[in-house]
Formats: sequence, structure tokens, C-alpha cells
Amino acid sequence: MGHRRVSAPHRSSLGYRRVRAKRIVPAPRAWQKYEGAPKLLGFLGFKAGMTHCIYIEDKPRSHLVNREVTVAVTCVETPPMVVFGLRGYAKTPYGLKIVGDIRTMELKEELSRRVKSPKKYDFKKTQKNFEKQLEQIVELRAVVHTQPYLTGIGMKTPNIAEIKIGCSDIKEGFEYGMSLLGKEVLIRDVFKTGEFVDSVGVTKGKGFQGPVKRHGVKILQHKSKGTKRGVGSIGPWTPARTMWTIPRYGQMGFHVRTEYNKRVMQIGSDGTQIVPDGGFVKYGIVKNNYVLLKGSIPGTKKRTILLRTPMRKSPQPEKEPQVLFVSTKSQQG
Repeated sequence: MGHRRVSAPHRSSLGYRRVRAKRIVPAPRAWQKYEGAPKLLGFLGFKAGMTHCIYIEDKPRSHLVNREVTVAVTCVETPPMVVFGLRGYAKTPYGLKIVGDIRTMELKEELSRRVKSPKKYDFKKTQKNFEKQLEQIVELRAVVHTQPYLTGIGMKTPNIAEIKIGCSDIKEGFEYGMSLLGKEVLIRDVFKTGEFVDSVGVTKGKGFQGPVKRHGVKILQHKSKGTKRGVGSIGPWTPARTMWTIPRYGQMGFHVRTEYNKRVMQIGSDGTQIVPDGGFVKYGIVKNNYVLLKGSIPGTKKRTILLRTPMRKSPQPEKEPQVLFVSTKSQQG
């Protein structure tokens, strides 16, 4: 565009899908390729809010190394997670397909809001059929549900999700999954302090918005014909169609987004040590185990967050940070 007097770079990013999330509980597209002793590769929690902490900077190449640094942290309440099922997937030309599914007979009463237990269910027969399919199974996942009724968010219905069981041998992973069936899993059983995790969540919904708010395009001058809060040209005569790269109006927010490599600053069991005076705004008191993650994560207060083992290389060696202080100052003025 030779007639432009100033540069006009492309507005917004083309690297994200801007569609509404299908489920409030995020389902990641991929899991880490894990080899080692069997373990769960994820955990579900509830976003409580943000505060700040002071810790000793231990990044080797940082110019603030060995000095006190103040950083923002996000608190995620993580009540015990219950494993009530196990699924096996086989690889087909059309993707992964379920070939084995087993569930425990001892279901919690609150889970009946989501799942209806069958009246006639032969657990031993189902287990034998599952074991026969182990040779073609390439991925094992644990079917888990949360316990939001242990928190103070006012939610009774559990959330259900599938979490991959990382293992080198499928038979070992199956034995590990059967040992967890019907039991509670704690956050300490999955992650440890100083480790890096991926945070997957659904962002805050903002409804149907125009291109100015949705993409950040410039508002046209007041003498412009037609519209002011829109794009000056939505495309040429040829090709005679509107290309997908043009910033347009549509859904904004309520998208599934992933934050990579969030450092676990602290894992605790007593929420009173980190909850601000008067509780987190729009959340309240943390009553269960909790995780403090460095930085921010997607989602609103009380939203279900999936913490996953990292898909990318860690930005620094994993070791437990030395946290000196966590702010408990009131957030209500």
C-alpha cells in the first residue's frame, strides 16, 4: 500500500481459534511422552485468585540471581481427586479409539448428578476383557472427578475428565491404574514444588464483540463513510470473497487456552497461611490443599483448571524455590 503515510501492520493474531469452548472442563489435545514409573500426568483444581510472594531468585543466568524478588502468583485450590474409571485406547487410521473401559462399583453419592451407575455390572468380567485388550492398547487414561463440595465455591456437581497415565509399559500402567481405582489422589502425588506445569483453562467470556475490541483495529476518522468502529476494507474485488485473515466481529473470550511452563512456587495443605484477610475476592477461603503458580493463568475465579505435565522444555533447572513471604493483605481495601 504505497499511499499510506504511516505503517499499518496486521491487527490481532492469526494463531488462535476464536470459538466458544465446548466444555467448561478443558480437554488438552496432547499429553507428554512420558517414560518411567507409572504416574498421572495431570490434576484438576479451582482457580481461587492472585496474590504476590517474595522469593530468592535462583535462575542461573538472571541479573537478579541470589536476590529477593517479588512476583505475582496464582492460587489454585486442589481438593483430592477421585479415580473412578480406567480407559484404554488403541491406535487406528482414524485416531485413537476406546477398546477397554472399566469403572469401580463404589461411586460417590454426589457423582450420581453426572453419571448413572448400571444396575447390572460384572466387574470381574469387565476386568478380564480389559486385560485381553492390553496388547493393542497404546494409551491408558484414568477417568477422574473433582470434589467441589469440599470447597466453598457453592458447587455440588463434580467435574469429570480423563487424565493420561504415563508409563513405559502398558501392563505396569494398568496395574497402577487398578491400584488407584476408587481412591483419592492428592496434588502431592502428581506434582512437586519447583516443577514446571502447563495450565489449561477456559478464559473469561466477553460475548459478541466488534473488531475494535476483539482485534484492536484503529477507529476510523469521524468523516468515514459507513462505519467508524470497523475495518476500512474487508477485501479486494478479486478474489470476490472475504478472507479469514480479515479482522471481523464475533465471539470474544470463553476460549480454551494453555499457559506453558508455569512454575510451582509452593504446595501446601493449610490455606489460612496464604489466603488474604477476608478471603480471595469472589472466591472466599481456601479449605483444601493448594498450589501457588508463578504468574497468571487463564480463567475466572472458581473456574476448573487442568494442570498438566509440561509439553515444552523447562526454562531452568527444576529445584524447590526459597519462598520467604506470601502476602495476606486484604484485597478489599
